[in-house]
Amino acid sequence: MSWLIPSALGLAGAAIVVAIAIHFIARSRPVAEPFPTARFIPRRPIQARTRSLALSDVLLLLLRAAALALIGIAVAGPMFARTGRARRVFVVDRSRAVANLDEARDSVRRLAGAADKLVVFDSSAERDASLAPLDTMHLSSARGSLSTAIAAAVRTGVVESAKVDSVELVLVSPLVREEIDDATARIRASWPGRIRIVPVRSASSDTTPLRADFGANRNDAVVAGLSLMKASTNGGSVRLIRGGVVASDSVWARGAGHVLLHWPASDTSAVWPKRETIDAIGAVTTGGATLVARFPRLWVMNGHAIARWADGEPAAVEHRIGDGCIRDIGILFDAASDVTLRASFREFALPFFAPCGGVADFAPLDASLHAMLAGAGVLAPATALIDRTAESSRWSTWLLVFAALLLTGELALRRAAARGQAA
Repeated sequence: MSWLIPSALGLAGAAIVVAIAIHFIARSRPVAEPFPTARFIPRRPIQARTRSLALSDVLLLLLRAAALALIGIAVAGPMFARTGRARRVFVVDRSRAVANLDEARDSVRRLAGAADKLVVFDSSAERDASLAPLDTMHLSSARGSLSTAIAAAVRTGVVESAKVDSVELVLVSPLVREEIDDATARIRASWPGRIRIVPVRSASSDTTPLRADFGANRNDAVVAGLSLMKASTNGGSVRLIRGGVVASDSVWARGAGHVLLHWPASDTSAVWPKRETIDAIGAVTTGGATLVARFPRLWVMNGHAIARWADGEPAAVEHRIGDGCIRDIGILFDAASDVTLRASFREFALPFFAPCGGVADFAPLDASLHAMLAGAGVLAPATALIDRTAESSRWSTWLLVFAALLLTGELALRRAAARGQAA
């Protein structure tokens, strides 16, 4: 058994001690004796008292002590140990790092029970009260995030801790380096038990040549510069749009692995919000590659930044759409400029053609990171997962009711004793 507020027990004990001490200090009136000379004393109520230590009214004392004890126990919130087998929470990776999702499904089915819970993740995580989504989930082109996955699993474990005595977290993932970030170790430390790691095969890194459709207008400065990247246009997974995006472009961008580059050739081809102060800036960078030139800066770019101006403001952003993404690039080049024909431009533009979420890194985690995730020791006990801020004891209400009945009896007993003394 555990307590929600253990300190309430100590306060109740102190209150009982005080009540017993007060009970021992009995007050009584001295016996009135008439004296012959009392006729010379004005008639006044007798104020004299004698004080003596005596154990009397034992039943009254027991009622008071019992009522205080019940109130203290009710406030402390008794929580009796749960009984039942361990509940499993399966955390299944469906990100681009997974080679075959059927392998992950088979691993879960081999271990799962009817009452086990499911968390499916890529860059975000979805929790479910059953394993039903296991059959309908599909591979994503997004980068996986173990931090997001473990945080969602902890929330699921907190909910399940009210029903069982322990919770087991089962992580089904290839565990590659791109899924780890700076917060992973801290979030992992919030899980108070070991994690069972069920590895699955990771996807292979894409080493195929760049496939992109740059359009037919070779006189366009950006198209001319990108054409020098020697990209294949057959079945391209990257499409460049130099005008406005239409419905068919958005439909195409939803396809798995599709990247739509919305790179307007002029300010009339974009519907992004204009900056309050339109200015010019001297440099823009993407992942370490920097172009130095005089660029007009017209728009406010909102989204996941993939390029930034020299002062840190986003110059290009990425938005997820279906299983693909749209990259909005707010960088304008003078049509007569030769900047796009330089090798520095091709190095600068290369990250725009990376898969959605950035360049993939499917290298396996080293032994130390693997051991950090797995942990050691026992399963996570339910008592360590309980959300004390939202937890309540179902016994507290009944204990308070019994305490109220005892106090009512104590009051009735005192009144009966007072009537007896008066008689």
